[in-house]
Amino acid sequence: MSEEDDDHLPAWAEALGRGPIPVTEHTNEDELAEEMAVRLDALLRSLNGLGPTAAGWRELALELALRYEPLFKIETPVDRESLGGRPVGWQNFTLRSNMKAEMRKGKSQAEAARTIAKASKGKISFKTANNALSRKSQAPDSIRRWTYEWKAARAIRAAADKLSQE
Repeated sequence: MSEEDDDHLPAWAEALGRGPIPVTEHTNEDELAEEMAVRLDALLRSLNGLGPTAAGWRELALELALRYEPLFKIETPVDRESLGGRPVGWQNFTLRSNMKAEMRKGKSQAEAARTIAKASKGKISFKTANNALSRKSQAPDSIRRWTYEWKAARAIRAAADKLSQE
């Protein structure tokens, strides 16, 4: 069985977890270029399987501009600055999803809560799991931003098409 089968990740994904590249006065530029090529390939592939084509590089530039360039920062109606309060994370969303999954297996709410509490090894109490479905819950902030982020991504592509001199 290959290593790829063990963790269900393609081989190129390993490069995404590598740390900083050490560069000193003794660094060989050809070896550095090889390492950077591996990392660039992984970065391109991680963005919906882009390849090292003109279109792939363009998509990479637009994606990085949207993510990291302050000029393209978007503010949405679901951002915490406009809503106030504590950010909604994944913990309650995941707990509710796990409870629902256990109950779809035919377990009662209490049985599902016991299973989750036991599986968490003390991190989630029976009471917390049992009450998870009785609380009103919002999707995590990151999910609630998706529609706005997709809109911004379509807009930056349209702007790039308009500006393109090809």
